[in-house]
Amino acid sequence: METKKENKELIQKIKTISRKGFHKIESISSEDIDILMRNIKSSDKELMENIYWAIGQIGINKPEKIEHLLNYAFEDLKNECPIIRENALFTIGRTGRANINLIKNRINEIVKIYKDKNAKVRMAMIWACENIANSKADLFEPYIKIFEEMLDDEDEQYVKKEIPEIFRVIGKNNPNLLNNHWKN
Repeated sequence: METKKENKELIQKIKTISRKGFHKIESISSEDIDILMRNIKSSDKELMENIYWAIGQIGINKPEKIEHLLNYAFEDLKNECPIIRENALFTIGRTGRANINLIKNRINEIVKIYKDKNAKVRMAMIWACENIANSKADLFEPYIKIFEEMLDDEDEQYVKKEIPEIFRVIGKNNPNLLNNHWKN
């Protein structure tokens, strides 16, 4: 059992990995990835939040380094803790933007979060979809109606502010997709 001091030190180490993942990707070592792997099933919410943030930072730059960790993120979309679901979506979205092939067959698992009880998680789902749509907007054609439904989401602070962005990103990357949908 880790002490609070050891846990704080581990979180600091993971925050360092996260910064390297974004700013100095070439310095990410196999030891860094092993630290993330060894701790990815932790029950500590703060630790998991930081692990997924670090994986997402690495995933946007070198998705092949964290490909083997993506299944954990998809599993944690069902986690009871909203911050873990939110950060798992961050990982999936960033990595999917960098390498669409790693997540393209799992879009439904992401989009079905649209009715999550937590508004920040719903916003994170939209954000993940935006990231992925930057790589392949066509993947979201079956979900346009869901996004339209989200325009009426009860949450004013997060969801209603973010949902228009998915239409902007899809339209920017494939204008015909929205034009064809709204013609019908």
